[in-house]
Amino acid sequence: MEKLPVKTIKKIEEDIKKNDLGKARDRLHGLISTYPNELELRRKLGDIYFTLKYPSMAGRYWYLEKNKTPEMIQACIQFEKTMGNDPFLIARALKFKGDNEILKNLELDQVISPVQDKVKEKLQEEPDDSLYDKLFVIGCFSIIILTILFAIIGVYSLFNWL
Repeated sequence: MEKLPVKTIKKIEEDIKKNDLGKARDRLHGLISTYPNELELRRKLGDIYFTLKYPSMAGRYWYLEKNKTPEMIQACIQFEKTMGNDPFLIARALKFKGDNEILKNLELDQVISPVQDKVKEKLQEEPDDSLYDKLFVIGCFSIIILTILFAIIGVYSLFNWL
């Protein structure tokens, strides 16, 4: 964790000592999006969610933890249940945007459920553009073109009326 901003880590630790877990949680979310390869940040965020009495959210962030405690295992199982034990939904909910090499080198010591290996496979798959993404882009372009078209028709109608 050498490359992480030391000031922010200290602020997070101070927030935890002051029992301002909401602020510490928000700071950790920001760091995780900036430094997705640092799995230790996910562990800390899981600890905060567990302290805040959100075990399924804690399980979401502890899921990639190598050495899980019994509490972590129960939280991960609860997280899987909230996702309907669907490997695709679990992998999507984990929101891991880091390097796939980290996942390939990550050997999870404890097998918490039969779904776990399928989730790891889903996480390692190269993301492909889904039909939904393509339709979204086409829809946006259609709206822009229609807006321009209606503006041109409106200006034309205005000049004809005058």
